[in-house]
Amino acid sequence: MSRSEFSLLAAGTTVVGLTIVVLAARSVHRLLPSPKRILAGSFLLIYGVVIVLRLSGWPFIDLAVLTGAVGGVLLLEGGLQNQATVVVFLSVAAIVDVASMSGGVSHLLIERYRTGRSDFLLYLTLVVPISGRPIPIVGIGDLLVGGAAATALLRLGLRTVPVVGTFAIGFLSALAYGLWRGGAPALPFVTVFVLILVLQNRIRAGRQPRPGAASSGD
Repeated sequence: MSRSEFSLLAAGTTVVGLTIVVLAARSVHRLLPSPKRILAGSFLLIYGVVIVLRLSGWPFIDLAVLTGAVGGVLLLEGGLQNQATVVVFLSVAAIVDVASMSGGVSHLLIERYRTGRSDFLLYLTLVVPISGRPIPIVGIGDLLVGGAAATALLRLGLRTVPVVGTFAIGFLSALAYGLWRGGAPALPFVTVFVLILVLQNRIRAGRQPRPGAASSGD
């Protein structure tokens, strides 16, 4: 597989994975809090079972990662009560992501995978089969954090296409930089683009006339 073909496959996997997580979380948005928490716990339990049993086969791994990410989103997104909170949430997650990739847990897992000492990284990422070998593409942490932030913004009234498009651009920018430099934390890129989206939304809302303003001089 050529580099360009792999890039397209990785980009498609990332965007499709994020979209599935967000749409799945949105589909249960109207559930009462208690059933929602139960469903989230069930999803995370399924994911945990796959990790413990180390079920082989990339379809099982991908399905488990998506299930676990949706479970995490259902637990987190309700706590993001406004757009500013979403930006703060992403900013903190981005700092943690940079630290983890620089020399923390993510760096250790990647190095162990590259040297063949451990395949645990596969169970924490969406993978694609290349020449019969599963290759990690995007981590469950990125899908979980990005999915929670995107779902919260949709709940807060932002339109679906701009929100999903913004997160996709952020993830794809990180992917492109990572392919160029040999890996990169995704959440800093996502945070920058989401901040731009939120600021644009605030500016647009500020330009709209307030109810009754047109008749205030009568």
